Amino acid sequence: MKHENKVSEHTIKKFELVAKYVESWVQKLMNFKSFNSERNCKEIVFIDCMCNNGIYEDSAGNEVEGTPIRVAKIISEAMKKYPDKSAHLYFNDKNPAKVAELQKHLPPKTNNFQYSLSCQDGNDLLKALRKELLYHEGLHYLLFYDPYKAAIDWEALVEYFFGWGEVILNHMDYDTRRAITSVKRSETIDKYKKTYLTSIEELVSLHDDKNAYDEIIKNIIRNFRRIPNLLNQKYYLASFPFFIKTNAKIYSIIFFTNSKAGFKLFKKTAWKIFGDKSSNQNTHGRENQQTLFETLGLEDRQCYYITDIANYIIKSFKGEKNVPLKKIWDFVDEHPIFPTEGYIKKIKKILQETGLCKIKKELADFV
Repeated sequence: MKHENKVSEHTIKKFELVAKYVESWVQKLMNFKSFNSERNCKEIVFIDCMCNNGIYEDSAGNEVEGTPIRVAKIISEAMKKYPDKSAHLYFNDKNPAKVAELQKHLPPKTNNFQYSLSCQDGNDLLKALRKELLYHEGLHYLLFYDPYKAAIDWEALVEYFFGWGEVILNHMDYDTRRAITSVKRSETIDKYKKTYLTSIEELVSLHDDKNAYDEIIKNIIRNFRRIPNLLNQKYYLASFPFFIKTNAKIYSIIFFTNSKAGFKLFKKTAWKIFGDKSSNQNTHGRENQQTLFETLGLEDRQCYYITDIANYIIKSFKGEKNVPLKKIWDFVDEHPIFPTEGYIKKIKKILQETGLCKIKKELADFV
């Protein structure tokens, strides 16, 4: 079968990241036990409001399944073990032909595994689903918001940052950096102003900063959360960039959650997908030689390794004695990129190899 959707390596990595996170996400929620049984998870909801047809072709001509098919298969299989709980998936694309193709590849519905397909603007779907999903006890959602360009409708998204759920947002900032200095069409200018809630003049002034537009998106989310009745409610933001073969940054996956467990799990998942590092940026196999990054034009380095986690800990606790290891791991757990889950043994090994940290049972001394 000939596919109209060609898929690149970095996009396949994105599929893998979302699917692998969903695999662990389902298990954590299905087994979640609260002191208040009413808060236990009874239903999970996954939303992909810009899903395409789910079938792609890689550079070698192999068929590749996209996010909706991978996620549907994972959740369908998982729900067989939890007959007293349920899952509902929402897949949407503007193109009816793409939705029709997607339906051919989805697993069958069952009593506790259902999905809904629609053909409309994805933002309209999110607005329609808000009342149905956001304020129900025992329902946890994961929203995957994946526009083809840097186009974000915050009116559709904002309420999803307040419910019992998580948001994975694909920020296509390459689109912005490539076009912002020459944009003239009023519709395009309005798109950028709507996405970044910032003047076009300010956006143009930032185009050389490869992290600036990501920070704007994250600050918009932070500002949404800065309302009086939520000042004390904890939330977490993680961000992982994706690069094409030329080492140009194409987009970032920004992850939002109210759950520390979810935050730790997403960071762990991203590092595992990238091969024990934080992105697919090509550091030419010499990640420990810091000066090399300037030579390669990578002074804006966005690929970190376990060595970087150890160095971060050493710098942060320099000169301290008898530091509880739990304090160290709790400290790293707050970092927006660095994981501890799945990496503690490797981090401890590097810490001791540096000679700048001595670990004795549950305590550590730093030079």
